[in-house]
Amino acid sequence: MKKLFLLAILFAAFNQVTFSQNGMPTAAQIRQSISNDIKSFNIPPENIYKIDNRTIWTGTDSIKIRVYYPNANKNNRIIYNIHGGALVACDLDTHDNISIQLAKRTNAVVVAVDYRKPPEFPYPASIVDCEKVLLWIQKNAASINGNAKNIVLVGESGGGLLVTSLAVKLNNQLGVKGICLINPATDLRNPSDGLYKLVTMWYLNGKDPNDSIVSPILAKDYRYFPKTLIITCSKDELKPHGTALFEKLTTAGKKVELLDIENDDHYGGMWAANHPIVKKALDKTILFINSLGE
Repeated sequence: MKKLFLLAILFAAFNQVTFSQNGMPTAAQIRQSISNDIKSFNIPPENIYKIDNRTIWTGTDSIKIRVYYPNANKNNRIIYNIHGGALVACDLDTHDNISIQLAKRTNAVVVAVDYRKPPEFPYPASIVDCEKVLLWIQKNAASINGNAKNIVLVGESGGGLLVTSLAVKLNNQLGVKGICLINPATDLRNPSDGLYKLVTMWYLNGKDPNDSIVSPILAKDYRYFPKTLIITCSKDELKPHGTALFEKLTTAGKKVELLDIENDDHYGGMWAANHPIVKKALDKTILFINSLGE
């Protein structure tokens, strides 16, 4: 066993990983390591009014989602939570705690998605799944006690890349009220060596990283971004990604807030588990969402 710092794209944390013969971990090993790290925090999920596991059929494929209900009310805000995990890891279970927190503290229905991941399903599979679930939410909002005109996207780490890519891809068809990005990546052009480069290669599978949907920082048009919150950490390798997006949105005249948290590194599994260290970031996220109004 060897301890290493996972600078894998967008999900850095200390992990126990067994190396394969070529000196790098397999996707299965990365997934198990990240899952074990989240479990090791031993933070039990809080109670919530209702949780509903569903599988939605898109016409060509099925996608697992989990719906969190804070109460029995109708016409609630909807938070669409797209998890991180180096783009290759994590699922509905790993991010159960943070989804519950988002639902309880905003009184919003939260929809979490288990999108397909590389290397088995490289780009654009993840974005395709996330987009199809967004369209499903917009069409079926009333059936989950939600309001289709009051949707907020939340993405941390790799999920932040997917949220930003969706905003660039859908442009004026995005149809959401706000975006929250925690430790997001926005640029896959020049990954550093090691795991970061490995998972980027798995994700791209030969696709051009200069595509603005792959690297949304390259987008030419940010006019249709909704009000956006970006949270970065001063020690995070991905901080420049969030800062660059903030500058782009500011230049485009968009309503955007940036919170940089001093002395913290990439949250990764600590965000997923609702670890106490993410309190400042979570409090700001909740405040931002609640400020968007009904």
